Amino acid sequence: MEVSVIIVSMNNYEVLSRCLDSIRTHTSTSYEVFVVAYLFSPENLQHLRQNYPWAQIIESNEIRGFSANNNLALRKATGKYCFVLNDDTKIESDVITSLAATFDQLPSEAAVVSPKLLFADHSLQYCGRPEINWKTYVLAQLGLWREKTVESPYTNRIGIFRTYNLVGAAFMIKTDIFRQMGFFDEYYFFCPEDIALSTALNRRGYFCYVNASVELIHYEGASSGERISRIKAATMPAGEKGTIRFLAGSSVMAYISLTCFSCTMALLRSLKYRMQSKTPGDNASIMSTANRNAANRNVAAALLTRKTPKEIFVKYYGRIKR
Repeated sequence: MEVSVIIVSMNNYEVLSRCLDSIRTHTSTSYEVFVVAYLFSPENLQHLRQNYPWAQIIESNEIRGFSANNNLALRKATGKYCFVLNDDTKIESDVITSLAATFDQLPSEAAVVSPKLLFADHSLQYCGRPEINWKTYVLAQLGLWREKTVESPYTNRIGIFRTYNLVGAAFMIKTDIFRQMGFFDEYYFFCPEDIALSTALNRRGYFCYVNASVELIHYEGASSGERISRIKAATMPAGEKGTIRFLAGSSVMAYISLTCFSCTMALLRSLKYRMQSKTPGDNASIMSTANRNAANRNVAAALLTRKTPKEIFVKYYGRIKR
């Protein structure tokens, strides 16, 4: 088996089916597909099994993050390469075969090859990612640095080039190296598992690459709408907790400093959204502002606890469900 395709979907049958259909239509190399059906309804699960009998379906009915859900499938992968793919993606050419073939042109230290990611209108979304550290985090929080527009030797080049960070929405990795790394670090619940993986690979002497001639559509946020907007009140504080932990590393002083900074910024954003919510507008915009307010308020509260990202998510997700 050449490639194991790994897809996690959170009860999102319609979006997932578009992704699976595109894989079936455009892939010529040998491959297997694992779908982690996360919190799927019985009806959607039945549709998935009936319409895609060639996909290996793994039910995930407990609260798990992106890392843990992917790892359920990654441990079963038999391919030479693993292609980790978001369900809100679509391939329009033989992306999987092309990425696998790219490794033949790279040194043995190459661990990852990613495609160029495009929005639905075919405008650029990602073509490589720069290094991300505590300095870039602080600047980004202050509005002084944007990952997608910063000039970097690791981004927006032509052909095959070395990047620093992979994009979790779509990347191909050598299975044996991924297994050596222990797959995704399950401490991270909703980011930054992809950046943590990239950093760990770089530190071990492995490299991440982009083949900019291979393109893939990522309907970023297409699986969202109201449901995901509301769930940000749980995913955002969990993600921020993981981000602070990653950026601080083993430094207690860095952890405390970044926590204080992030709490302050979250409270300021919460105040801004609270004031905006008092401004007249349509119901959708009012609801969106209220959701942002709640998410930032939860970030500030969560960072001041010792809870793990998963514990934080469970707490706030429970409130949303009620």
